[in-house]
Amino acid sequence: MEARSIDEQLTPIWDEAKAHLRDRVNDPTFRVFFERAVPVSIDGTTFTLGVASDFVRDWSEKRFGALVAEALGAVLSTPVDVLFVVDSRAEAAAQEAPAEVAPAQQPSVQPRRSQPEAEAPAGVVRPPTNLNPRYTFERFVVGPHNEYASAVARSVAEAPATAHNPVFIYAGTGLGKTHLMQAIAHETVTRHPSLKVKYVTCEQFTDDFISGVSEKSRVDGFKRKYRTNDILLIDDVQFLAGKEGTQVEFFHTFNFLYEAGKQTVITSDRPPRELEELEERLRSRFGQGVVVDIGRPNLETRIAILRKQVKWDGLVIRDAEVLEYIASRVTTNIRELYGALTRVAGFASVHNTDVSLDVAREALKDILPRAYAMPVSVETIMAEVASQFGVHVNDLRGDKRSQDIAYPRQIAMYLARDLTDLSLPQIGERFGGRHHTTVIYAVQKIERQLTDEHDRQLHELIQTITTRVKAVR
Repeated sequence: MEARSIDEQLTPIWDEAKAHLRDRVNDPTFRVFFERAVPVSIDGTTFTLGVASDFVRDWSEKRFGALVAEALGAVLSTPVDVLFVVDSRAEAAAQEAPAEVAPAQQPSVQPRRSQPEAEAPAGVVRPPTNLNPRYTFERFVVGPHNEYASAVARSVAEAPATAHNPVFIYAGTGLGKTHLMQAIAHETVTRHPSLKVKYVTCEQFTDDFISGVSEKSRVDGFKRKYRTNDILLIDDVQFLAGKEGTQVEFFHTFNFLYEAGKQTVITSDRPPRELEELEERLRSRFGQGVVVDIGRPNLETRIAILRKQVKWDGLVIRDAEVLEYIASRVTTNIRELYGALTRVAGFASVHNTDVSLDVAREALKDILPRAYAMPVSVETIMAEVASQFGVHVNDLRGDKRSQDIAYPRQIAMYLARDLTDLSLPQIGERFGGRHHTTVIYAVQKIERQLTDEHDRQLHELIQTITTRVKAVR
């Protein structure tokens, strides 16, 4: 009853403070950072707020702490300190985020192709027809590896050219860049039907430019095609390398839209500073806005991705170990993860049998690289990590807690969790009989550095060790 009375006391205070905040920030910022926050407690002058994730907590502390304190202070008529914590109630509310609009009011996000020759209603711009209907926010699985990128993308779709512009998203092949780009287009068409949205690949942009340079009328048509958009999304900009004329036109198109207050979103397989084949002025423009990366999903997220795909495709997989088996062996990218699931389901269908662990093994034995056929051992991971850091394997198992030993040990634990099927207690046992909570701490620390802190050097190290570990099996 005490918890209930505290909640009843604090909720009206927070609701009133949110009313103040709604007038001070744009709508997407309010939705992501404040709408789902919940009051937790008040102790003296400290008001504790529960938020949905580590990312929201850290970002709120850095960017909005003073603003929230000011709003609460205005309500309580006294100076207030604000403490942000991750709270399960806020997490639950965030997981329900795709249902922000009531089903009866939410229009379809699929491209409208049923009447290609019909005129669009007055004031409504025809949406792009080159979008994959599956690439929506609803089907985009959010995990630690892409949480920030997803939040930025949703913000762009809800309020283009406001909080985040331009946006530069980079990630390796098959990790969801294109899905996120097209999700922005789908959502924008739904929310803002009067805006003109254009999604193209860099290759298509190049082809259109080459077709247009032959004569002046075509050049003018090319400029109208790209410079009259409210939102321009261009995928895989790294393919501008070596195309000097196209780079010049891209630069002028980018500048034109930016100065006109229009939204641009760009993807690449590398961050702007590493696109050395492109002109410096282009790299500088790309880096002047919000730069976000998408990392490699961890084991739990890969399983969640497969579960969601099973649901969407209407597959029947009763054995939970099947999805864990696939997720533990296909770690490179999401595209290969989907392919493995499709292969297993198709194999079971052809042989008129249920999807079981044995069926999954049989279906994938010919398409998985040899490295996947043999399980990764913790000992192999330890040996490679020790080699990378110049320490002894026994140090990783031992009691030394100095930073030069503890950090490699944490990386090895993270990789053991990601690349093996061992449970947390089993991993702890391999590292000198450590408690499973030590493993949890290590895994969460490395994940935080990879996602919240966007530690690119650590990301590259993890990729290098992973590749080497798989190669030696």
